[in-house]
Amino acid sequence: MARVTYLYHSGFMVETKNTCLVFDYYTDGGKINNIDINRFKDKNVFVFVSHFHQDHYDKEIFKWKDMNVRYVLSKDCKYDKNIENVTVVSPNKGYIIDGLAVETLKSTDEGVAFIVHADGLTIYHAGDLNWWHWNGESDAFNNMIKKQYTSEIDKIKGVSVDIGFVPVDTRLEDKYILAIDYLMRDVEIKHIFPMHFWNDYKIYDYLAEDERTEDYRDKIMKIDKPGQEFEL
Repeated sequence: MARVTYLYHSGFMVETKNTCLVFDYYTDGGKINNIDINRFKDKNVFVFVSHFHQDHYDKEIFKWKDMNVRYVLSKDCKYDKNIENVTVVSPNKGYIIDGLAVETLKSTDEGVAFIVHADGLTIYHAGDLNWWHWNGESDAFNNMIKKQYTSEIDKIKGVSVDIGFVPVDTRLEDKYILAIDYLMRDVEIKHIFPMHFWNDYKIYDYLAEDERTEDYRDKIMKIDKPGQEFEL
C-alpha cells in the first residue's frame, strides 16, 4: 500500500507504487538528514511545503532541484525563480500537477493544508492547519480560531483518507487534542500521525490515556524517533 517515513517535526515522506511525496522537510539547521532522493530515480518525486515558517520550509530541499523532483509550494514561500520545476498553490484550490491531483485548504496560521491523491490513496497533511487554542489568549481569539478550523475541516467531512498528518502540540496544554479530535470525528481516516510535537514524545501517552481518543485510538500511529518507517 504505502511506506511512511517520519522525517522530523512535521516532516514526512510517503512512498506509493509510482510516487514519493515529501511534506514539510525540516533539518533543524542540518542536524537531521534522513532522505536520499537518489533512491527514488524510478519514481515521480513531489516535495510539498505548506508555508514559509522555517520549521516547515527548509531550503535544503533545493539541493534536489536537478533531480526528477517537482516542488509544490504555498504562495507565501519565497524561492529562486530560476528553479523551473515549481508549482505555487493557494488555499481552497485544486490542481493537477504532472498527473498528481492536489487540493488545498486554508491554514489557521500561514499557508495551506494538502489533500493529495496518489496511486489510489488519499493523503492529508495539515501543515499548520490546527485548532490553535491558547489558554492565555482572549475568548474572541480562541473562538475565531475554532470557527476557522472547524469550517475548513468541514469542507472534507466524510472524505475517506488513507493516511493523515495533524498537529498535536503540547504547548497548547489541555487543548492539544482539539484538532485531532475534531478531524477524526469529521473525516474517515485509516491511519493518523500526530506531528508538530517538538520532540515531546510523551504526547503518545497523553493520547493513549485521554478518554476522548477511545473511538480512534487504534488508528493513531506511534512515532518513536526520526527516520522511523511504517508499512501500511
